[in-house]
Amino acid sequence: METGGHLFVELLKNKGVQFVFGTTGAGMPDIQDAMVVVKPPKWIQGLHEFVSVSAAIGYSLASEKVGVALIDRIVGTLNCAGAFYAAFLSSAPIVVFASSNIAGIPIPNGLPEYHYHSDPAYPIRPWIKWCTQVNSLEMLPDDINKAFLMASVEHTGPVFFALRQDLMAQRIGKVYHLDRHTETYSSRIPDDLSLNKIVDLVVTSEFVQLFTSQLGRHPASVEALKRFAHTFGVAVSEARFFMNYPITDPLHVGFFDGYGTPLLFPSTKLVLSVEMGLLPPYKFENDVKVIELSSDPKKTQDVAGGGDYGSSYILASMRCICDMAPTLEKLVKIGSERLASSDKSVIKERTAKISEYHERLLKSWDEKAKKSFDAGVLDGWSIGYILNKHWSKEKVMVDGSMSYWDSLIKTVKIEKPGTYFGNPAAFLGITPGMAYGVALADREYIEVKDYGLYKAGKISQSKRTVVAILGDGDAAMGNIVSALWSCKHYGINLLYIVLNNACWGIDWPPIEDSLTGWSKKAGDFETVDIDQPRINFAEIAHTLEVWSKHVSTVDEFDLALQEALKVVNKGETALLEVFLPKPTGQKPSVVP
Repeated sequence: METGGHLFVELLKNKGVQFVFGTTGAGMPDIQDAMVVVKPPKWIQGLHEFVSVSAAIGYSLASEKVGVALIDRIVGTLNCAGAFYAAFLSSAPIVVFASSNIAGIPIPNGLPEYHYHSDPAYPIRPWIKWCTQVNSLEMLPDDINKAFLMASVEHTGPVFFALRQDLMAQRIGKVYHLDRHTETYSSRIPDDLSLNKIVDLVVTSEFVQLFTSQLGRHPASVEALKRFAHTFGVAVSEARFFMNYPITDPLHVGFFDGYGTPLLFPSTKLVLSVEMGLLPPYKFENDVKVIELSSDPKKTQDVAGGGDYGSSYILASMRCICDMAPTLEKLVKIGSERLASSDKSVIKERTAKISEYHERLLKSWDEKAKKSFDAGVLDGWSIGYILNKHWSKEKVMVDGSMSYWDSLIKTVKIEKPGTYFGNPAAFLGITPGMAYGVALADREYIEVKDYGLYKAGKISQSKRTVVAILGDGDAAMGNIVSALWSCKHYGINLLYIVLNNACWGIDWPPIEDSLTGWSKKAGDFETVDIDQPRINFAEIAHTLEVWSKHVSTVDEFDLALQEALKVVNKGETALLEVFLPKPTGQKPSVVP
């Protein structure tokens, strides 16, 4: 190895890194120079740091590996501050490397240094688990190992790592031996006394309701939750930031949005809070016993939109900080060994009541969706109905549809763990980059070529079909141009569905319900309009040689969706734009 940059890239290879998401900058030339001769990793070029870090988020969540991004100095860090926030609240295990310059320390090859900053992590410090700046090449191997460890151990999250440009350009005067080794981590499981107490409370309670929002970030935890729920006859409610529980499972009893205290069944006497938090000041009533199982000891990453404050303090009869899948499996094992025939009878009766409610609930959602479809009304319900008609197990949804989230999650029957990724941060713009990161999660660097090989038809495709659903605001804020360019350049098969209502739709309800209501009374929608001109995302995609089409009726959407999926199944990128009415009641302008 000849330079610090060369050593750095070899260390990434040694960690098994397949892809580095980023944007080129003048502070990282020796790193990117070394990437020419060290394979893997493969450089995935973006046109903006925010989109590249968002892609690392999607990759990390879908692959359950550490996602890696490389950005340029303090300017790049500031550009993707919102992505750090999203990574933190999505519990995404990513390591973001940023080049840095130190005032007064020249670059060995004579290149100019600028954008000095004494603490490049300062702007994003609340949203990271750990940060460092390497000040010697001797420390680089150990610090990279620690960075990957900090990102990947529970509770997972983002790490920031500053790389001094002068060290990356420095010639190496010694031999480094990089030995790969496998580490085994011991799972955190509560003691047997605590687990037996939980089993006692679950078995003896009249009705048990379980709430979860973050558990689905690990597919193994979802499968463990299914076994737990059926062993003890527990009703499961979820927030679906990830695929927390199969919607057609008879113990699924609906969704909660996290912004308020979830509704309890009248007979609920025991609540299980499993990787779930409530925004302050919400909490469960004092006469309801709560058992809290969490992998987040600081209670800052288990709630949507909680910022660095995190969740409310929930009064609990028992609180366990643990790893979910092994803990739930241990509870199932104890229950299976201990349950008497009388207990099993009670659980069977409880399960029957939950299943009956589940059937009525799903029937009501299906009827509402079909009614909208049959009436030719293009809205979240009919879109979900059509998507569900063409859904299959190998499809993956990346959902940024804030205004239509409620109807889509109730109509698209997503069953397989690891096939749904939402946006717990509620931070606009994450979806475009996150989606192509998810699409790369089952591929290796040798399967991702440049545009020339893609044009020649010499490129493999993702084994899964990723469908990203986002609003026009999400597409605009997330730099859809950057995401489409990267998808086209690297031959990433992915379908973007842009729900275009020409409006900041998610923001109209609070303005409409403001204290005075002047905007509603005056019919003045200037603060939420994205219209005149209305953005034509299909045309934008067309300029990047991406298959695209816009539709405005139920029948058009059904036919165009089938056509778009065929394009994606051939290994290409596609964008389908759906023109929808404004939530303000206005008639939006029409794009010719």
